[in-house]
Amino acid sequence: MKKSLFPHLALMAVLMVFVSACSKKSEYTNVIPANATVVASINMKSLADKAGLNDKENKEAKQKLIDALKDGMNAATFQQVEMILKDSQKSGIDISAPIYIFNSESFPYSSAVAKVINEDDLHTALETLEKEKICQPINSGDGYQFTQMGNQVFIAYTPSTLMLINYKGATQLEKIKQGLPALLKQTNENSIVSTSAFKKMQKANGDIDILFTPGSLMGAYSNQFNFGMPQTFDMKSCQVLANISFEKGKISMKYNFVTESPELQAMLDKQMKASRPIENTYLKNFPKSTLMLISGGVNGEEVYNLLSENEEFQKNFSIAKANEVKELFGTFQKDITLGLINVTMNNAPTFLLYANVKSATPIQMLYEKKNELGLKRGEDILKLGENEYVYKSRMMNIFFGVHGNNLYATNDEMQYKNIDKTVDPSAKDTEYAASIKGKNCALVLNMEAVLALPVVKMMSEYGGAQYATAIALADKVSYMEIVSENNAEMVIQLKDKNVNALKQIVNFIKEFAGI
Repeated sequence: MKKSLFPHLALMAVLMVFVSACSKKSEYTNVIPANATVVASINMKSLADKAGLNDKENKEAKQKLIDALKDGMNAATFQQVEMILKDSQKSGIDISAPIYIFNSESFPYSSAVAKVINEDDLHTALETLEKEKICQPINSGDGYQFTQMGNQVFIAYTPSTLMLINYKGATQLEKIKQGLPALLKQTNENSIVSTSAFKKMQKANGDIDILFTPGSLMGAYSNQFNFGMPQTFDMKSCQVLANISFEKGKISMKYNFVTESPELQAMLDKQMKASRPIENTYLKNFPKSTLMLISGGVNGEEVYNLLSENEEFQKNFSIAKANEVKELFGTFQKDITLGLINVTMNNAPTFLLYANVKSATPIQMLYEKKNELGLKRGEDILKLGENEYVYKSRMMNIFFGVHGNNLYATNDEMQYKNIDKTVDPSAKDTEYAASIKGKNCALVLNMEAVLALPVVKMMSEYGGAQYATAIALADKVSYMEIVSENNAEMVIQLKDKNVNALKQIVNFIKEFAGI
């Protein structure tokens, strides 16, 4: 009789959970090449503790898993699996420290590396997989033992190191076998372990830490990191260190630049001068139900100085226009705040913008030079009053102007008629108001307000079970914010602030799965 697929998949999952270890000071990290473009460190022990997998309340779920594995396995295989479930060290893997996942230019295959603490136990665990026909028989290579899982994963191990390498096709498999011996013989000096960036990563202590060059993960979006940089600047001299932590009531991801380049550091310092701390000047003008809010502190003169060093900017603006452009940028000071107020199925999303300015120069210049803007048929800019204008098109009207030192813009006439008026309740009454104040820039997505939209409620009713599940998960989130000061941080703030975020996720999955 054909065996059930579930025990096979579950057995593989058990092994993958327990091959989750890498000591930060042990030699097996030497296999990671110095030119690795992406390195991720996953602290499985920390994740398991925060998920509550060892809590008393999960004993029943654990027993259900053991019972499910027993059904369909022979007695010897089940005995081995049960032993690993009760004592994870019997897998032969040290689970007290993270697993490392990496990719590099010299070894361009997604690879995971873990620390072996008992080669015999690991060999036995792999033999168990072989008996269940999950992997092939174990063979000997050049200085290592190996097996394969299907035609996608190559598993190699030595007395100290376990590697899982993803590949496609026989050609890649052959190249892996040829390149692996040199990788396994790497010393501390010629691996990533000797780099300052990796040492900083080891000290980050997140549940998940990621070190990468911008182009390796972001592709074309990495060009955003070149803002204000010379065109000849090589972004490979810069890396980004991100760490993700699951805390009580929130998920936090922090990231910052890591570089040894004095040139890059000098440019980063200049970029910091172009921003100011947010003062929350305009939160009182935005409703508490604002769906998304973007705010930043700006030093217009420093922004211009930064741009003036950019070669592309110099090509587009002649010396004759330099003073005019400098005056335009220099007008902007302190807070700029943009809010998405409402979304409907019938009209364009409603937005509102405020900015602190020295004068009405920006809008006056826009009106005076409207003939140079290339407006199309049906488009025009009309003057409504002193420093008040409207851009009209077939699709929408955008009202803009300056009142006192406040520049405003909105596509909603009611918002225009109430410009500068305080809203009650307003965004200053939100929980996130305190966390964004003093930061240089911030983006907040108000999940509670988004889920309260009529259009979202309608979609939740008619979107089916899958959509309803997504809505139920999103309903546990209060808001998401991205803030930047010297470093940047993204926070997903949950409604329940007393329980670890990862445990809340696990509990949701258990409830959804009926465990």
